[in-house]
Amino acid sequence: MDWHRIQLAYEGVKAFLLRKLGREAFVFVFFVLVSAGFWLLLTLNESYEMDVEVPVELVGVPQEVVLTTELPASLQVRVRDKGSVLMGYYGNDRHRQLTFDFKAYDHGETYHHVVITHADVQKQLQHSFDASTHLVSIRPDTVEYYYTRGHMKRVPVTFRGHVQPEQLYYLASLRCQPDSVTVWADESYLDSLVEVSTVVTNINGLTESVTRNVPLPTVRGVKFEPAEVQLTAEIDVFTEKKVEVPIVGTNFPAGMSLRTFPATATVSFRVGAKDYKKITRDQFVITTTYEQLLAMSDSMLTLKLRSVPEGVSQVRIQPQRVQFLIEQTEE
Repeated sequence: MDWHRIQLAYEGVKAFLLRKLGREAFVFVFFVLVSAGFWLLLTLNESYEMDVEVPVELVGVPQEVVLTTELPASLQVRVRDKGSVLMGYYGNDRHRQLTFDFKAYDHGETYHHVVITHADVQKQLQHSFDASTHLVSIRPDTVEYYYTRGHMKRVPVTFRGHVQPEQLYYLASLRCQPDSVTVWADESYLDSLVEVSTVVTNINGLTESVTRNVPLPTVRGVKFEPAEVQLTAEIDVFTEKKVEVPIVGTNFPAGMSLRTFPATATVSFRVGAKDYKKITRDQFVITTTYEQLLAMSDSMLTLKLRSVPEGVSQVRIQPQRVQFLIEQTEE
């Protein structure tokens, strides 16, 4: 069945080409292909520029050495040559690696900054391309790295930024994990280092707890391990609570006592849901001294809280003023 179709197609093409119109079409297509071939040869003979990404690798690094700032992962090399030569670079990995030997630049220092000059980089790159290829530009134009032998310090991490919950919510806690990192650097830098702050991070509009990875800053010649920490912001919702707090007098002489009307005040405040049951009236103190009462010109006492537990806000006292008297008690 297939052979029959192929034979029919062949006979149809043969009959078309034997006709005058078919011969003319064949000649036209032939000359179009020849022209395209000549155009391609002329085009490939022209000079062009292209960008080539060349990976960079540092080999022979001893185990006791820590690179505090590593080499760039790759170089962007712009080259110029004939199109036929540039086409050969596509898919050809012979120029896709630039290797430097650590020992060639190591002088035994405990901390060192190595700079491989543009001339050295260009010289090594030139061996990776054809002799006719011109290196137009190299980015970056120099290769550098820092290393240290054993200089490290463990320091705490602090969060730098702002976490803002939505209204009716509050920030219950904020912590970084891990809470300290290892820093590899020059000895003089480590001596003055007390803590490491994260990069500035602002998080707004939170209605629930979140965990995010926050990077540490990038410092030339310094390596943080790990390079980022996990920030956890616990968000809680505010609730309203009221407690009855007694009004207490202090420094009263023997046989004298304070009586107020009423004897207690209602303290209203806002507290997180998770701490609602922890906050009791015993954690609030409304007090006044005997000397303060004697100095008053009337019998109305303005109530003030002398003690407020941590974690509460928008504290209000009702009533704000009470009537009082100093009475003598039986001994």
